Amino acid sequence: MKFQRFPFVRFAFFFALGVVCRHYLGESVLLPVAILPLLLVVYIWLLWQSSHSNRHVLAILSFLLLFNLGGYRLSMFLMAPEEFPHQTEGYIGQLIQEPQVKDNTVRVVIELSELKTDVGWRSAKGRGRVNAYFSKEAGQALSYGDVVWIEGKPAHTTAPANPGEFDYRNYLAYQNIHYQQFVGHNFSLLRSGTPNWFVAKSLFVRDFCVGQVGKYIANPKSRAVVLALVLGVKDELDNELIASFSATGAMHVLAVSGLHVGIIYLIFFGLVKQVRLNRKKYRWWMAIASLMVLWSYALLTGLSPSVLRAVTMFSFVALGKALFRGGNIYNTLSLSALVLLLYNPYLIMSVGFQLSFLAVFGIVYLHPKLYGLWQPRHWLADKVWSITCVSVAAQLATGPLSMLYFHQFPTYFLVSNLFIIPAATLILVGGLGLLALSFWSAVATLLGVMLNGTVVAVNWLVTQVSHFPGSTIDGVYLSILDAWLLYAVLIGVILFWELHRKSYLQFALAMALAFVLSQTYHFAPYQRSYEFSVIDASRQSVMDFRHGFQSKALADEVFLADPESQQFSLHGKRLISGAKQGVADDELTLASASFPGGSLTVFEGKTILWLNELVDIHWWSKVQIPVDYLVLSGNAISRTEQLEHFSHVQYIVLDKSNSRWVSRYLTLAAKEMGIPVHQVATNGYFSSLWKR
Repeated sequence: MKFQRFPFVRFAFFFALGVVCRHYLGESVLLPVAILPLLLVVYIWLLWQSSHSNRHVLAILSFLLLFNLGGYRLSMFLMAPEEFPHQTEGYIGQLIQEPQVKDNTVRVVIELSELKTDVGWRSAKGRGRVNAYFSKEAGQALSYGDVVWIEGKPAHTTAPANPGEFDYRNYLAYQNIHYQQFVGHNFSLLRSGTPNWFVAKSLFVRDFCVGQVGKYIANPKSRAVVLALVLGVKDELDNELIASFSATGAMHVLAVSGLHVGIIYLIFFGLVKQVRLNRKKYRWWMAIASLMVLWSYALLTGLSPSVLRAVTMFSFVALGKALFRGGNIYNTLSLSALVLLLYNPYLIMSVGFQLSFLAVFGIVYLHPKLYGLWQPRHWLADKVWSITCVSVAAQLATGPLSMLYFHQFPTYFLVSNLFIIPAATLILVGGLGLLALSFWSAVATLLGVMLNGTVVAVNWLVTQVSHFPGSTIDGVYLSILDAWLLYAVLIGVILFWELHRKSYLQFALAMALAFVLSQTYHFAPYQRSYEFSVIDASRQSVMDFRHGFQSKALADEVFLADPESQQFSLHGKRLISGAKQGVADDELTLASASFPGGSLTVFEGKTILWLNELVDIHWWSKVQIPVDYLVLSGNAISRTEQLEHFSHVQYIVLDKSNSRWVSRYLTLAAKEMGIPVHQVATNGYFSSLWKR
């Protein structure tokens, strides 16, 4: 098949390329707006000529038009963040998303409308949005659409504090969220509103459905899985359950997306086929009915972004079947992607968007080819083989991207998908049946019991597979270049398989070699180096020592007992350096001695003194031990006369567990004593790196 048969694949690619280039390079890559209408006129005129000789010019013009359309669409979508006036007293805004209840706070996204300064009110529309955190007690009274007055001035969102840390600032920027603020109780509710009536009703329907599921499924773990799989509500999933599903490559079933919408669409299409309503004369009735089913399900899930993407995709598939019975799925999928990007160009930066379309394209292209390698005669063997082919196709298409973002690879994904995909279908159908029949208490109770039993069995199987030896390859580090190289290897192998040309295999081998060289170039410097670092962790004391690919963390008890803090602040840094990420897996042995008030560590010729408690330290002036780094935590030292006992140290590091005034005071005192000082709260992550 020639590429010319897939015009919308090219169109979507050109548009997406314009969005990406505009994001990274600015408007300098775009043509002046005044030129674009002229190009469009020329394009239409040449198209009207229907001359074969014009095809190359038409291709260039279509590229220029769609590339610039993508770039300018992003410019229109962006909100320009501006500095708030210094005299800002507060602002008025509206909650444009449903509040998210956290452990100690309630997170809301606020669309700015007005702000108040010492000279009066002014408009704040178009400035962007605020990622605000309210106290849990007060914030739980808020709901979607509420208009609030908030005291104070929000700050710009902050960059990642440590190497390899998740870039939350970029994640928020893709949603036009450029500010952050801890509001606490300093707000007042002005009125209730509805930014989008349809979204408000959808959230109401979803909350009602959540209540019905909770009424008939009492088991917390079973209820959590049903809510996540059927309605996309993941609030009740615990870390242990998430880790088990993630380790087995089954996490995708707990995020309502293309798989779930596809199951619903295929079941509906299968039922219609049984009653012979899929014939040509009924194709428009089929399309309308399909759209009603798909968007009704989207309504049940609260119109979450992932469901909207999947429903839009399958809506185009349904319409494509009605309009172009001889059309191809690649054009249909690309057209749906183009429409979604026209609505929100920053979806191209969304991990969910990327993985969804790659998985569907991979399944559509690779599944028939893999399935054709063997034709089982037995029905059960055929179904097992089909699911296996779907799993392999999806994993090949999304594997490099999954490793880039999630840094792991599930080795038993084939085993888990053999039961998780059929089970997900049963749970999804059973859950929807429970909701539909929830008014009939006896039947709903029976369905609840059956669903609970199914989920208990699935959870047990997932847990068992996650405990298999080597169930997950963790700590996978890929750069963006590495991910592209892996996709190049995959494309080369597929082309060699399809066309049987040696040059494609040579290309794949060359890309594989380039990947190995890229990984070697990245990790070689870490293998030959030592590093002592102080992590930027909120109100916590964390030091990390690294020798080659081995690490050891010294930290306060709160951090050592908090896997989430370790994941957020420390794992990314270790991932980049090739060390094992988990503190529990630390392999490096340190020469350390504890004493009242702190500890002394000797590490590859460097001496690090860590003071983390308030104690009498006059005795230290009598100890003749040279210290390279003095790390101060928890206001262990707060006066100049105390600091004078350490006048011989080479460097002072103040971590984030010190109060602000103590950090500022000690910084000035240390500079007066001629001692270099690093304040983590101000200067960020501290690192000292040296080679063997």
